Amino acid sequence: MLNLVLKDVLIQKKYLIVSVLYAFLFSLCFKSNPSMVFNMVPTMIAYLLIGGACAFDDKNKSDIMLNSLPVNRVNLVISKYISSFLFIFIGILLSFIFTTILSFAGFFHIGRLMNLEDIFGASIATLIISCLYLPLFFKFDYKKSKYFLMALFLFVLSSATIFTNTIKLHISFVTYLNSQPDWLVTCFIIVLGLILLLISILISIKFYINKDL
Repeated sequence: MLNLVLKDVLIQKKYLIVSVLYAFLFSLCFKSNPSMVFNMVPTMIAYLLIGGACAFDDKNKSDIMLNSLPVNRVNLVISKYISSFLFIFIGILLSFIFTTILSFAGFFHIGRLMNLEDIFGASIATLIISCLYLPLFFKFDYKKSKYFLMALFLFVLSSATIFTNTIKLHISFVTYLNSQPDWLVTCFIIVLGLILLLISILISIKFYINKDL
């Protein structure tokens, strides 16, 4: 399975170079908005790499080649989810490196560095994108699902921005969560994320096993 994850990284070396450039440029573009720099830039990088890995698989007909080998389809599905987590790690790492360098170089003054809350927010956003998109990718292909991926990213981006900028949310459940300790809210979100991840993986496995290649 490790080789499948490495394959998703190695086949898109050019995308990795583009990701480095994007991390630098978007860090400068969003320098006046810390939440955009620390949350959206890593998510954007992960989005590009997830889409890139799926696009290369579709372009090179990797499904046909891999399924001709003694490789379990379940492992193929799970490896894509593991790749998604690797991509968000790359996005977070690049964002941290460039924002730290630019901050110390005096290009902008955010007032703080990336913290655990930023990493958690970017990871959750990428988890949502992966869990909603990958089942469609395994059901259809990249050409048919790429527009959904784009729309999904824009939706997550706009939703996060609206949520961040909205101070008064007249929703009882949100109000209740806001009154709870941070650790409890974090655990609640993690549990929901794990449930979403499990459901998404099971759906993807079902779609891919039944897919005629």
